[in-house]
Amino acid sequence: MSKEFIPTVRYLNYLDLSFEQSQDAISVFDLDDNIITCNRAFEQLYGWTLEECSEKPISFYPETEYEKVHARCELLYKGQSLANERVTEMRKDGTLFQAEISMTPIFNEFNEVVAISHIARDITSRLQMEQKTLEFERLKTMSMVAAKVAHEVRNPMTAITGFIQLMNQDPANPYSYFTEIMGKEISRVNQIVTDFLALAKPTLHDTAPVSILEVIEEMLIEFDEQFNECAISCQLNAEELELFILGDKSSLHQVFYNILSNCCDAIEHTGNIIISLTIQEGTLHICIVDDGCGMDQMTLASIDQPFFSTKENGTGLGMFITKKIIVDHKGTLLVESQQSAWTKVWISLPLANETLH
Repeated sequence: MSKEFIPTVRYLNYLDLSFEQSQDAISVFDLDDNIITCNRAFEQLYGWTLEECSEKPISFYPETEYEKVHARCELLYKGQSLANERVTEMRKDGTLFQAEISMTPIFNEFNEVVAISHIARDITSRLQMEQKTLEFERLKTMSMVAAKVAHEVRNPMTAITGFIQLMNQDPANPYSYFTEIMGKEISRVNQIVTDFLALAKPTLHDTAPVSILEVIEEMLIEFDEQFNECAISCQLNAEELELFILGDKSSLHQVFYNILSNCCDAIEHTGNIIISLTIQEGTLHICIVDDGCGMDQMTLASIDQPFFSTKENGTGLGMFITKKIIVDHKGTLLVESQQSAWTKVWISLPLANETLH
């Protein structure tokens, strides 16, 4: 073996090792979008083995991404590289994830594009963390505004309320019909101010171990009469008995009060609510499902916006406050719904480090 050949062999071996041991998913596709080769990280990320998908027409993205994928391919076939493209990809089992992909054309000796290399990285967790950070900052800003507005509004409203009460107590008041309406509207404003103060109030002054199961059971007792009046069946499923988190019990009471109130409003009369608690990787997952009227997509997209409400006398701050409390507890809250069918509320909270008795 010549001296010149030895470094070349070593270089190729290192290149192969780098390809196989890379933490990023690396793959090569032909111009018909069939996979030619891939590394172990690709198999782990997408769920396909090389033998299963080699030179076969397999889609690694959902149908909704077809136009974007086609547009990228047009650029790549012309010899243009694409770096750090944010895309939606699909695993073998059909689940979707967010990825960052760099794509580079591979040329032959005639400078013709013969294949495309892909280097993909799952960024779902990173995007979720970024979203949580943005949500936290948004809620923090809203809390500061709420504290200021509530203070500025409550003082003059107290004076106005006092004058209207005096007018309503006067039997000779010729405007009693109007002042009574004014009194009701002021009560509504006061409720908004109260909600604003709840939004501004820190929910985690002193953290303590809280049994989520106990909180939910106490709330179900509080709603028992309403459930009976409205013929609502509520089922609680818990895999574990000791489900403790570090948090504020009164704030968590408010979370489940707001959610169960919404469930009852959605059902109105005769229906079911199912509450399920599960644990996965140190996180408590709570799913609350009702078979009420559900929501259309436009309503669903707006429910955690301040002052948005579908209720005639609602302040539109209930879900906003609920989400703030969950975020303060380092958790997440998601809502899914299908109009005229059901609504699901998903809450995830980190468990306390030790199981307490």
